[in-house]
Order: sequence, then structure tokens, then C-alpha cells
Amino acid sequence: MSIFSLTAINLMRRRNYESFKNYLNGDFSNLVQDNMFNIIYTTLIIIVMAIPGVLVAINCNTKNPIRYGILGFIFSDIYLLQWSIKKFIMKYPNYCPL
Repeated sequence: MSIFSLTAINLMRRRNYESFKNYLNGDFSNLVQDNMFNIIYTTLIIIVMAIPGVLVAINCNTKNPIRYGILGFIFSDIYLLQWSIKKFIMKYPNYCPL
């Protein structure tokens, strides 16, 4: 996923640069299309990367699901890493039965 993301971000950067050069020259035709592509791609990446962290945080912490859901959204990779270490490597008994 990260290689795909880096490749797409690099392509977006190039398209934005070309779109900005065209904007300075007075051509506005591709500006909206390029910006919509960037917004849609960024939204998809955020959703795909954050949803697993939020779901684990909400299901594992039933006393404060909103607080841990926000924490899981902001720090999704770190949250999933600590969850997987506690669950599968350290094997805490009865830790977050999913």
C-alpha cells in the first residue's frame, strides 16, 4: 500500500505542477479535474488506512469508545501496532477478544 501511495502522490505532484503552470499561462481547463483527483485519492487513503485502527479501538475499549475511536483515527498505525504486539506476541490473557 505504501509503494502505491508514494507512486500516486508523486504523480499527483507532477500533475499539480503542470496544472499550476497552465494556470499561470491562463489555461484553467484541467485545474478542477486535477484538484478533484487529489481530494478523492487523499480521502480514499485516509479511509483505508484509518478504518481498521478505529474499528479495533472501538471494539476493544467498550467503556470509552468515542475517545479511543478518535485516538485510533489519529494514530491508527501506532494503535494497530501496539494492539498486535499485545494480542499476538505478548499474548495477554483475554486481551480484546474480537
